[in-house]
Amino acid sequence: RCSASMAGSARRRWELALATDCATKGGKSGDGPSSALPKPLGYSEAALDSDSGKALSKSQQDPVALKVKKSWEVAISPLSQFAMNAFMLWMSGNQPNIFSIMITSYVMYNPIKAIASVGATFSRLEDGRVPLALPKALFIALNLGVFVFGLLKMSWLGLLPTEPADWISFYSVRPSAEHVSGGFRLA
Repeated sequence: RCSASMAGSARRRWELALATDCATKGGKSGDGPSSALPKPLGYSEAALDSDSGKALSKSQQDPVALKVKKSWEVAISPLSQFAMNAFMLWMSGNQPNIFSIMITSYVMYNPIKAIASVGATFSRLEDGRVPLALPKALFIALNLGVFVFGLLKMSWLGLLPTEPADWISFYSVRPSAEHVSGGFRLA
């Protein structure tokens, strides 16, 4: 079918046939029209051989090494969230309004939720052969860092009782040193 359609059609000057000859498989034999095309830049026949190449595909790599790599990727994922949250907090400003309070509460709630679900986050990587103690510890530490940054923003907004005036109701009243009673006018 292919050779008949190619032989039957008259070629025009502006046409360019990039199809391979039907008898060849992928243009590997030298008698097809693709054999005249130059190889692309960076193309190497040695890279196609699986025995000679040192780089392995993901399916050929050690599954334990892939799980260790994935566990570290999951462990440092709060860093990208921190960058997004820091930008949102910066954009919300330092005035205690509803939007800045909502965004700051969101920034403080998500790390707590992530720390509470750390087991579920790493559950697909647990198989007994992959050490997950350090990635889990880093994941928790980074989420705590995001939470502390949210606390700092709450303090900047004046929503945390960090000033002495915030605790004035708990101060005891000192007894007075002098008493004044009614007096007479001298004149």
